[in-house]
Amino acid sequence: MSTNKKLPAVLITGCSSGHGEALAKLFVKNGYPTYASARKLASLEELKELGCETLQIDVTDYQSIQQAVKTIEQKHGSVGILVNNAAIGVMGAMETIPIEEVKRQYETNVFGLLAMTQAVLPAMRKSKKGRIINIGSSGGEFTTPGGGVYQATKYALTSMNDALRAELEPFGLFVSMIQPGAISSNFGQNGAVLGYEEKGPYQVLMAGIQKVSSEALKESAPGTWTPEQVAKVTFKAATKRKPKARYRPGFVSKALIYTRLILPFRMWDKMFVNNLTKQGKIFLKNNEI
Repeated sequence: MSTNKKLPAVLITGCSSGHGEALAKLFVKNGYPTYASARKLASLEELKELGCETLQIDVTDYQSIQQAVKTIEQKHGSVGILVNNAAIGVMGAMETIPIEEVKRQYETNVFGLLAMTQAVLPAMRKSKKGRIINIGSSGGEFTTPGGGVYQATKYALTSMNDALRAELEPFGLFVSMIQPGAISSNFGQNGAVLGYEEKGPYQVLMAGIQKVSSEALKESAPGTWTPEQVAKVTFKAATKRKPKARYRPGFVSKALIYTRLILPFRMWDKMFVNNLTKQGKIFLKNNEI
């Protein structure tokens, strides 16, 4: 597929499936020089056939970041649009989640994202034009049982995104964050729900999270958006002349964010714990765990 050389070069992380893959297809379809990246190049073959350039980037491997950005800058001068999409999610009770899993989520969702951004900024700032789109989560605005660590990484991203937006706009660079709710994708395969398969104090709770989260990732689930639907919002944020600071695709995303602002803390806690416990008992009974 031919690309328009006048359009900015686009770099997207985490394109092996889901939102990243859908977004890469949308950009290349519209003529943008599109660089799709993932930890494994083999997962990008379909995008390559569609006209995307493919790059191996593991956001926890800073050398792979520098090499990929250098490749784009040598051809285009700078990355014109960076979409920080790569992320993992591991759900677990705060008492029992392994510290190694905590570190792994922060390495990908926070440190890797910042390293990716820092790598493109010098040339982008020098060009006095560019966009950075950070894919956050509605969970960056509230916390639910079992999601403390994953949602903490999204809270961190919310803070970094706001600082970046203020720091970079004087240079002609726009920063936006996408905060979707559930997306029907393979995102769950990159993470896990811990603690529901073995006996323990949080087994019922984590079983409920396993049941609810797996159902929410199905395309037919109420309120769940497809990767293609979210990709359209991200594309708009990346290409609009003056984008919004934040985009919250879907009713569920907005509803949960605003409900959290209204409800007292303990009422919010009770609402989630009661529902997840109920769902957990059903899950354990049906699966004979």
